[in-house]
This record gives sequence, structure tokens and C-alpha cells, in this order.
Amino acid sequence: MEIDVTGIACRFPGADGVEAFWDMLLRGRNGTRVVPEDRWWADDFVSPAPPYGTGKVNTRHGAFIDDPERFDHGFFGIAPSEAAATDIQQRLVLQAGYHALEDAGIDPQSLRGSTTGVFVGVMSSDWGALHLTDYAGMTPQRGVGNGYCMLANRVSYALDLTGPSMSVDTACSSSLTAVHLAAGALRAGECDLAIVAGVNLMLTPILSIFYTQAGLSAPDGRCRPFAKSGGGIGRGEGVGAVVLRRSEDRPDDAPAPYATVRGSFVGQDGRSNGITAPTRRGQERVIAAALRSAGHTGADLHFVEAHGTGTTLGDLIETQALGATCGDRVGRAPLVVGSVKGNIGHTEGAAGIAGFIKACLSMHHRTVPPSLFADDENPALDLAERNLKLAVSAEKLPRGDLLAGVSSFGLGGTNVHVVIGSAPRVRRPIRRGG
Repeated sequence: MEIDVTGIACRFPGADGVEAFWDMLLRGRNGTRVVPEDRWWADDFVSPAPPYGTGKVNTRHGAFIDDPERFDHGFFGIAPSEAAATDIQQRLVLQAGYHALEDAGIDPQSLRGSTTGVFVGVMSSDWGALHLTDYAGMTPQRGVGNGYCMLANRVSYALDLTGPSMSVDTACSSSLTAVHLAAGALRAGECDLAIVAGVNLMLTPILSIFYTQAGLSAPDGRCRPFAKSGGGIGRGEGVGAVVLRRSEDRPDDAPAPYATVRGSFVGQDGRSNGITAPTRRGQERVIAAALRSAGHTGADLHFVEAHGTGTTLGDLIETQALGATCGDRVGRAPLVVGSVKGNIGHTEGAAGIAGFIKACLSMHHRTVPPSLFADDENPALDLAERNLKLAVSAEKLPRGDLLAGVSSFGLGGTNVHVVIGSAPRVRRPIRRGG
């Protein structure tokens, strides 16, 4: 059973909205900048050179969205005091979910009482870290406003939706895991429509310190996927949301889907060299299983939106796994590989949905955007020998049915791969939001 991707909304660094995001991708822009002063004072935490001291980071940079606190609480019927006590990530998801429904041509008010599901990927909450240590100031609003479950439950409550409602934490793969779970719920008849979102907001340097101390942080704050100059992870933030529906339930007057979900699979690395160390075996298994669930092989794919963090080990393991599962392409062009992290950084809980949205827009426009830093390809990856190639410039996709894979791999070893396909070519109405 195919699943339509019928609505999209997003806010990512340097791109406030879907059209701006697509333009950013096509133009090959990067949203990295110096840490804004309203987040934290970067100079207080930066250590200029290794060895980095305790509590220090190795970069002043990251990829940030503008004005994350922008929120019309009255529109959603939320009291000012409750809104002020609520994690900004909840507010971002609520807005993005609403705009994604509008983009799908669905009046959110028409869904009241419906079995619409909500699935939200999340990895951390800096808001909670800032506000939940004031024990004397704890209030019911603050407690409710900082629960991970409320990222999804808030949307269900605000729109009166009665389908499955869950927040998902598998670290970096959270929001693509949410796509997998939502597609499964639609196929099982647990819901008739699904809102899927992923969110990440950087308000403290906590995870930046962790990445630095673990040797994972890029000194210039930029992800350089598959590049020889790749120095580690550059952090990013943002929110993305999609609306999913069974293709067989598509109304005649609905906008054309951006793409269709053909299959997916989620699995775990199990025991490896370390709990955060990626494994080729684990990645190969989920990619192959996702392809089987879609009724295809890796040779059928036209492109892959990779996890692509820009770490030396991560990029090597991922390209080895892609070569093993998708590199047997006799008579076909090499598989085009890219990663949105070159544009917006590693958005952690939102990383999977960011890559998924990029892939869906690529299907819709039948164009693979350039992958930033592709002109600095790491020769140690042996991409040509694996029948893989990076998109140095925008590449037009051929006519006919298209297939692509989207990968997202969690820090703790939970891996997910989703196979998407092209959708019927029908003109979409002018965008109204998101």
C-alpha cells in the first residue's frame, strides 16, 4: 500500500518555509552562522585549540533559525501564561503541523474528532534544561509544557484528533522513525491521516559540549558530507512537518502529492565497537529490508538522501553500506547521493524529516539539488568503485516512475531507511502557508 506525502511545512536555518527551503537547496546555500547572543555567549564556552577543557566547545558556529519564539498563542486557544511556560519546540511543532495541513488542502478544523495520528521526532529539550531546575517555580503549566509526549499530544489536543499520538526519541533518527511508524499506522488502519514532524532547538551549549568532548564536533560548525575537509558534526535546528494519507484514499480534488512512501524499515546495530559507533552491518540490513518492503532492489533507486554527517567514520561506514546494497547497477548510471546537512547542519531530532522533505521536494520538482562540499569529495570513500556519485550540481531526473531512499541513523544505533517514489503529475494550488 502506497502512502501519499500530501502536505509539507518547515522552518530551517536560512529558509523560513518550503519554497525558501527549496530555493536554498537549489542555490547551494549554507545556513551556518555565529551563535546568536540570545542563545548563549559563545566566547564563554569556546576553547581555541585542543585539548578542549571541561565544559568547553570547539566552535562559535551553528545553523540557527530566526525568531523561534514567534507564536500566536491566541490563535491556538492557549493562555499567555501557559504559552510562556511551554517548550518552544511544542509551539514550533503545533505551527508546522497546522501549516502542513493547509498545504495539503485540508482545513484543520474539519479534522475535529477524526482518527488523525500525530507522530513527532525529538532528541533533546534545552528549554527543559533551562526551566526545570527551578523547583520552587514549578507549576502545572511548566510541567505539561516540558514533557516530550506533549510535542505530539499538544497537536492532538489543539485540533481534537483521536488517532495515535506519540513522540519518538531514537536520537538523530527520531523523525524518520516517526515517518516509518506513521506509515505503518496508516496501513494498519489505526489512523486515516497522519501528521509527522521533527523538531530541534538549540538554547544551551550542552550538546555542543558533548560533541566536542566526544571528538565529534566540527571546528568551523559546518557539516561537510563526504568531503575530505569534513571535520565532524556542525549542529543545526529547525522544524519540519508532513501530512501522510493512504494513496487509495486520495480525494479527487486533493492537491497532487509531493511523493509516495513505498516502503520502510527500522532496526538496531546491536553490540558494536561502542554504543555510539555506527556499523555497516546494521545499516545494510535496514536499507535492504526497506527496499524489500517496497518490492525493489537498490539498483532501482535514482538517488539517496543520505545521513551524511561529515564525520570520517560515519561517512565511510555509510558509503560502504550504500555500495553493498545499491551499487550493483549494471547498465545504469551511478547512484546519486547527497545530504541536506551540508545546508542546514545536523538538526538532530529534525534531521530525518529534513532529509525526507528534501527528497520529497526533489521528487516533486524531478531535480536533485547539489550536495554542498561535493566538489571536495573524500577519495578515501572510493565512491566511484561503489557506483556512487555526489551531486556536484543540480541534476534533472528522468521521466517515468522515480524511486529514492532516505536514510537516518541514530547516535545510539537505531537506524531507519524509507523508500519513496514519484507521484502523479497534477498541478498543486498556490501555497498558503508553511
